[in-house]
Formats: sequence, structure tokens, C-alpha cells
Amino acid sequence: MEIIKNALYDGQLEIGENYLIDSAVLDDENRTRVLNQSELVRALGKSQGGSKRGEANLPRWISAQNLSPYISKDLREAILNPIKYKTTNGSLAHGIEATKLVEICEVWLDLEKSGDIHESQIETARRAYILIKGLAKTSIIALVDEATGYLDAKERAKDTLQQFLKRALQDEATKWVKTFQDEFFEMIFKMKGWNWGNTAKKPQVVGHYINDLVYSRIAPNILSELRLKNPKIDGIRKNKHHSHLTPDFGHPLLKEHIAGLIALGRVSSFNWNTFLKMVDKAYPAFGQTIKLDIIDDFENFDKPKEIKLSKFNKSLVKGLNFNPKLKENDKDEPNNNPQVSLDL
Repeated sequence: MEIIKNALYDGQLEIGENYLIDSAVLDDENRTRVLNQSELVRALGKSQGGSKRGEANLPRWISAQNLSPYISKDLREAILNPIKYKTTNGSLAHGIEATKLVEICEVWLDLEKSGDIHESQIETARRAYILIKGLAKTSIIALVDEATGYLDAKERAKDTLQQFLKRALQDEATKWVKTFQDEFFEMIFKMKGWNWGNTAKKPQVVGHYINDLVYSRIAPNILSELRLKNPKIDGIRKNKHHSHLTPDFGHPLLKEHIAGLIALGRVSSFNWNTFLKMVDKAYPAFGQTIKLDIIDDFENFDKPKEIKLSKFNKSLVKGLNFNPKLKENDKDEPNNNPQVSLDL
């Protein structure tokens, strides 16, 4: 089934003077920025269409034989397999990753430098030079973000995140109060098979577990901000991270998260690997791709489980499948008669 993506934001990208190219930010995980293929070709002064001569399969605008040495394998793949997406108004469009624009322009510039350029290609090379010159000071990603309005959306999201962090964190550490319940540490010790005899001194790795299981999963940027507010000095942090959480918002958020982890520990029957898988599903770390449960052994997926039969049932199956008309010397030949089996 062909996957058609959707544009979250789209708009016209202006490069140089009078060069407008439709662009979009797609709804995939990477927020891929694309340039409308038709508009890109038009900006280069070419026309769309299939290849009539030159390199087989490539579209006409890039298929001339003298261009072939300058087209990389990755660029060829991108041109041959444009990204299908729907614009915000519902129209179907074909796009090329915006980052490929520089490579496309360089193909034409390299051809011009080689001296092997045809007179009919000089105008395209000139336009490629203007386009690539327009990208000299600003990245294509930044230009697409600005053209589509995605830059404003990112700024709004950034402001929202900053407001959240301001509510959850504070610069000055508060007086230490017990925040992590003993039950949380007992759970970790039990799952790791450690002795819970001395709760005052915990293995150093527990700190890494707390960073991974707790601070990296509460909210975006919490862990990085805590490390800035509570840096290591000579390898030691002056305060506990949680002392930089605000009492009215940050601490309740932390306690709620810890309670959820303890619940998952119980549900996992205190199995460390099961617990980690459940945490990844319930509280994925920000910036982490959620893992899907995929069957590893596909070869055996559709095979029925082997059934062990008792001696009586084996004899029964043998008797039911016995064919008196089958000659003695044919017993080794395949039997086309349907065989009886016992699905027990």
C-alpha cells in the first residue's frame, strides 16, 4: 500500500528574485521539508515529463546524457522516487527533500564547469547558480520553515515549553526533603537482585536509572535544564536534582511519575526487562522512538505448534490412516489420500 503523507504547513519559498517554489513541512516523525517537484523544475527553467532520451527512467529535466556523471546514487533515487503528499488544501503533490536542492543545482554547475554543456542547458545552469547563491547565507531548512509558517509554530512551541519549565523548575535549590519513596528503591533492588540492607548507600548506577526512568520522561528538556541548574563541580553535584523542582508544580509532577513507575514494577512481577519495556510504552523518553512489539521469528510464526501424542493416540492415527488397498511396495510412495490428524 502506497503511503501518502500530509503537509502540516505549506507555502511559497522565495529564492533570489522571482523564483517561487511551493514548499511544505510533512507530518512524518522527522517533519521532512519538501519542495514541490513541478515548481522546482519550473524554477530551473525546465519542463516536466518522462525521459525520451538520455538516462532511462529519469525525468526529462535531469535525464540528459552529459548530466549523468554528476548525479550521485542518492540524488538519483530521490528524483526517481519523489515523495507523494497532500497539501493543506487537499491537493496531491510530488516533492523532493528540500536538502536535495543544493545537490541538484550543483549537478548543473558541475556540467557548466566541465565545458561539456550544450547551449540549450546554459539558461538552466544560470538559474541553478542564482538558486544556490540565494542559499549561501541561510540553510534551506530555515527558509522552508519561514516560508511555510512552521518557524512561527516552532517558536510558539518553544515559548510554551519555556513557560512549562519555568513553572516546574527553579534556580535556587530548596531545603532537602525526602521525595523518592523507599518503595521505589526497594523495587529496583528487588528487580536487580541486590541486597536491600543499607539504604543509605546505593550503587552509583541507580543515579543513571533515575535519570533515565524519571527525569528524561517527565517532560521535554527537564533533565538537560536540571543539569544546567545543578552542574557537577569536581565530579559532584551540590544538590539533588529534585531540590530544583518547584514545590507547587514540579514536585507533584515528580511524585505522580514515581507512583506510576512503582505500579508498573508491580505489574511486571518485578522483572527488570519486562518493567523497562512497559516503561518505554507508558512513559517514552522525550526524543525516543517508541518501540513496537515485533515477532522476531517470522519463519515459525505461522507454523502450528508440535503436538506430542500418547502411544494410544499414535496407534489410533496409524489405524485411521491405514489403507488396505495400498500395495506393500507403494508404502514409501506419497499417499494422496487425506490423512487424519488429531489436533489435541
